[in-house]
Amino acid sequence: MKSPFLASAWLAVTTLAGVAAPAADGVPKLDVAQSCREAQAFGGDDKNLAYKGCMQDEKEARELLAQKWSGFNPADRRDCVAQGKAPMPSYVEILTCLEMYDGSSSFNKPLGDSRRTLGEPAPVAAPPPAPTAPAPAGGGETKF
Repeated sequence: MKSPFLASAWLAVTTLAGVAAPAADGVPKLDVAQSCREAQAFGGDDKNLAYKGCMQDEKEARELLAQKWSGFNPADRRDCVAQGKAPMPSYVEILTCLEMYDGSSSFNKPLGDSRRTLGEPAPVAAPPPAPTAPAPAGGGETKF
């Protein structure tokens, strides 16, 4: 009789923490709705728009995580998931954390390179103009 009780207690604890069992692709399942409800306080006049925008951002971050998950370092995934669970669960937080650890991320490139797309060559800078000597005063004639 203890087994069903323990399973129910575990489910309640993980749900309250905002995390359920990991999905088949390895990305944890988070309850981001509460996080987005909390974000409504900072959303200006249209609270519903803020909630919808937050949920859309979280959905897109989750999809991107699912695509890139296996390419991230396992230790980084563990650390970033732990960070992304608290204080409020967020896929955006996890994705941002993992991208900062990832050496190929735009977070790790110089600012000049961050506006280029991958594979695009770096722009070639024009050489600086040659220095010019100042013109003599008085129309070019030197007076003694």
